[in-house]
Amino acid sequence: MQFHPESPVLHDADLSRLRFVTDLKRHLFAKAGPENRRLYEARLAHPDDKAPRSPQAAGARREEIRLGMEAEPYFQAWSAVLRASQDLMWDYVGRVVDGDLDRLTDRFAAAKARSSGSVTTDPTLAVPDYLASRDTHRMPGSYHADQRPDDVRAGAVYDLGGAIYQLGIGNATGALLNDSRGRTLVAFLHRNYPALAPLRILDMGCSAGHNTAPVCAAFPKAEVHAIDIGAAMVRYAFLRAEGLGLPAHFSQQNAEHTNFEDGSFDLVVSQIVLHETTPEAMQRIIAESFRLLRPGGVAVHLEVPIRYEHFDVFDQFFRSWEQYYNDEPNIEGVGVADFRQLAEQAGFTGVHTGFQPIPAKDVPTPALSASPLPGSWYIVAGTRPA
Repeated sequence: MQFHPESPVLHDADLSRLRFVTDLKRHLFAKAGPENRRLYEARLAHPDDKAPRSPQAAGARREEIRLGMEAEPYFQAWSAVLRASQDLMWDYVGRVVDGDLDRLTDRFAAAKARSSGSVTTDPTLAVPDYLASRDTHRMPGSYHADQRPDDVRAGAVYDLGGAIYQLGIGNATGALLNDSRGRTLVAFLHRNYPALAPLRILDMGCSAGHNTAPVCAAFPKAEVHAIDIGAAMVRYAFLRAEGLGLPAHFSQQNAEHTNFEDGSFDLVVSQIVLHETTPEAMQRIIAESFRLLRPGGVAVHLEVPIRYEHFDVFDQFFRSWEQYYNDEPNIEGVGVADFRQLAEQAGFTGVHTGFQPIPAKDVPTPALSASPLPGSWYIVAGTRPA
């Protein structure tokens, strides 16, 4: 079984293991996770926790709650098993990829020889410390592991692992293609910029290309470029796009400062990139997306739907679990950021911010919501003035 034409082959035993870890994650998130709030309310809640305060001002209290919860055996056990499920997921996925890696490498070489797209790597590119200092998502080697010539392993592992993670947290809309973010971004563009017909598009931080594909499909006349910090990521993303019949130009670059000239693109996008950087890097990436746009061009940055102003102080802490225990470096940075201000400081006008629901088949795309909605992603978008 393959879940797209260039994916690792899944055998029955692989499917059984992946179904197990998916069900384990679903149980931990949906069934066991809510018990942590009841524990907090019984042991750690303070009357002032319900008082209005800014997400920034709540920071010290979030830390108090985190340290208090870390002393509770239930939270210790739940966190430990959830971390173990993540490690088990990467182990199972790694076995799948390693068993098929020679074939995938050969497929990459064949795709390069025939492609109308391209892939370019840069062995001198420095990996930012916020990625180099950790295994992001606890994925061994993170995005930037490169183990052999023309290596595609990190991309193939993230392709399948990312899909299993999304299924485990209850987002089944993209299934193993894991493309709900790209489809959401495209739906947002069609609703809010119906006349947009970009001829040149950049996807910043494309990883394995899950969400580059819907952008390519939505704008078939455009020349699409996609960048990522990992060489194996862009190699595999290139192979993946070729298999889907959506060729694009992939290159190994840092989204904070690319090698493209000013005004190179009509549309610049990023998808769940900012929460894996730092507050300072977020600002630089948004500014870089502005620099790269032609006058009248549009940038859209799609992120995890975590905005602390909509949560009480316990939920703010709880939504930060991934940062403290799962090697996601900037969840809190995204949670407290004033994205409208960041976009306007970069020079954007007509800024949109809000929660965009994942599109449903045969249902008109709803407008952005100012408040969180089930099954949505957070968006900030704007236009470079003409």
